[in-house]
Amino acid sequence: MLNKISIFICLLLSPFVLMLDWGTASVSPTLASTANIVTADLSAEASARLALMAPPARVKPLILKRQVRSSVLHYTTPDTLPYLPFDPPMLQAMYEQANYLRRSDIKEYPVKGISKSEMLRTVELLQDCQMLQPEALLDRFDFYKVKTDLKKDKVRITGYYTPLMEASRVRTAEFSVPLLSRPDDHIPSPAAIESGALNGQGLELAWVRTKREVANAQLQGSCWVEYADGSREQFGFGGSVKGAGGKYVFFQKMSNEEVIGSGYFPLTAGYSVAVDPRFIPIGSTLLAELPDMDAAGNLKGYTYRILFAQDRGGAILTTKRLDLYSGIGQKGLQEAYKINGFGRLWVLLPKQ
Repeated sequence: MLNKISIFICLLLSPFVLMLDWGTASVSPTLASTANIVTADLSAEASARLALMAPPARVKPLILKRQVRSSVLHYTTPDTLPYLPFDPPMLQAMYEQANYLRRSDIKEYPVKGISKSEMLRTVELLQDCQMLQPEALLDRFDFYKVKTDLKKDKVRITGYYTPLMEASRVRTAEFSVPLLSRPDDHIPSPAAIESGALNGQGLELAWVRTKREVANAQLQGSCWVEYADGSREQFGFGGSVKGAGGKYVFFQKMSNEEVIGSGYFPLTAGYSVAVDPRFIPIGSTLLAELPDMDAAGNLKGYTYRILFAQDRGGAILTTKRLDLYSGIGQKGLQEAYKINGFGRLWVLLPKQ
């Protein structure tokens, strides 16, 4: 009788003993021997019930490695992380970036391994800071160095701007070269267009002085025109055609007062950059090593800046080139001339 009572008490206490000892690497000899005695005298059915009373195993959460394209991005920590103070243009660029990434029409994964939600989280983490100290960057972000086939994975960094040209709404002897919109149907070759194949079809948006002005506006991707009465209009990229004679870029009238990038949101001088979105998605946040050149074009050193991928360009192919937007008119042109060199580039994403 006494033996049965002892077994019954052990049965009652064994789940508690197991719970107290759960997760430890070893079992005390006294408890182990008690458990062996109990299980030896139990039926198979009782043993199964006892097993069901044990707490569930603790499963360590699985954190999957971010699956970025290894031929484009390499996970690493920059060897230089300076202090990066905010300024009003940077805050404006972040604001536009966040608004863009909250749009429902943006793909969830614009490129492999980089999601819209992660890019938005990156901007939100930046907005929570007042000054980007090196340790704050390391605590908040993973860095992915952009790969190129250039020496030390350098990227050629150039500047672009928005030309401001005098123009006329009608053709005159002085203003005789048109800015054309894209036709709806058959599009001639660039050589035929230059020869006047689209003349008289009502595609003229405005008239400027020279073909060189048109070619510069096509190269930059957009332009402003100013008429004799002081009013201005903005024309953005309206499509292109390739063929005999190279490439011809059309324009379209823009309703916004700001300069709009291909992501359809305003560009910020000094912070918006044009990329090849097949590799670096529009909406991504970048750390750039910008070459600091003297007046003679010699490299003095490097400055570091957070930039935002907000535009694309016909000359920006693969990861070898980055275009930094520099502003409007003569001032923008002067700033663009200062930017021409090679530096490294990293994509920032939230810390995993």
